[in-house]
Amino acid sequence: MKKILASMVIAAASLAAVAAQNIFVVDMARAYQNYYKAKAAFSQIQASADNAKKELQDMAKKRDDIVKEMNAIQEKMKNPALSESAKKNIMETEFQPKYVEASRIENAMQEMQQQTSRRLQNNMNSVRQVHIQEIMEVVKQLAAEKKADFIFERNAVPFYKDSTDITEDLIKAINAKAPAVPSASAAKPAADAKK
Repeated sequence: MKKILASMVIAAASLAAVAAQNIFVVDMARAYQNYYKAKAAFSQIQASADNAKKELQDMAKKRDDIVKEMNAIQEKMKNPALSESAKKNIMETEFQPKYVEASRIENAMQEMQQQTSRRLQNNMNSVRQVHIQEIMEVVKQLAAEKKADFIFERNAVPFYKDSTDITEDLIKAINAKAPAVPSASAAKPAADAKK
């Protein structure tokens, strides 16, 4: 009987201890998406991707122009008045150099696409790792402020009360040191003053 009573007392004490704990959840993905440094990094990486895309488009246009020239040369070679030696000469002196140039451009485009993709992915991964570490430091500060015993990733918890979600608090905290963005109305008088 004493053992059963002791077990019940321990179980009740354990439940009371769990009930008294401060447990919160946070959506790290949403916090990261709203982190001002992550937004700035994404803008820079997107600008780099856009520059690479423009360069690839220019290369593709050049390649396409050469292909059009090659098609014109092939049409020229269909002329029945041309001798076999004349056709061979056109093939070697006009068509072949264009083919080599078009192939060179195509290979350069493929290499550039692969390198750009790897570089951008590596940059994004490196920056993301740094940002996640910065956000985790703020999570620790929030935990101390709220006297939290646990803070769980919201998406890993099957159930939670909305009142335990501190994602908005985290977003405010990680953006507390964000540089001030000039408003459109503040920028307009400065532009008018230059006139």
